[in-house]
Amino acid sequence: MLNDERSDYGGAIVAMLLIAFGAFAIYDTTTYADADSAVFPRTVAIGMIVAAALYLVMWLIGRAGPATINERGSWPRRIAFVIVMLLAALAMQWVGFIPAALVSFALLMIIAMYDAWTPKRIAVYSAVGAAVVFGFYTLFAKFLLVPLPNGWLFQG
Repeated sequence: MLNDERSDYGGAIVAMLLIAFGAFAIYDTTTYADADSAVFPRTVAIGMIVAAALYLVMWLIGRAGPATINERGSWPRRIAFVIVMLLAALAMQWVGFIPAALVSFALLMIIAMYDAWTPKRIAVYSAVGAAVVFGFYTLFAKFLLVPLPNGWLFQG
């Protein structure tokens, strides 16, 4: 596997970088004044390390490799996906979490959808998107007490 010229060395390198970044994130949480505020970042970092390590194991035993031409996807869609996510993150301070998240969810679904849109699909995706956005808002703002941006553009 390691000598195969079609091996996914890029994926293995990214997995190693994610493990290093996760380890740094865990180390960084040791400097937090409040131990409770380190729980979420540590949990995410540990999850990232485990997923990346699993990918490395799969890569080493020959079960993970580069995508075939049909699996590679569309670079314009990937770039648009990243741009929408960045713009949504930047827009949150002006319009707030919920409007930015709803618009970004809609745009990301439009970008990611390969199949034809049908009225049923539009209705289901819209309902699921709204449930996800409001669910995350409720979870973070009300239960985990994470301050989310309210936005100042529409405030009087």
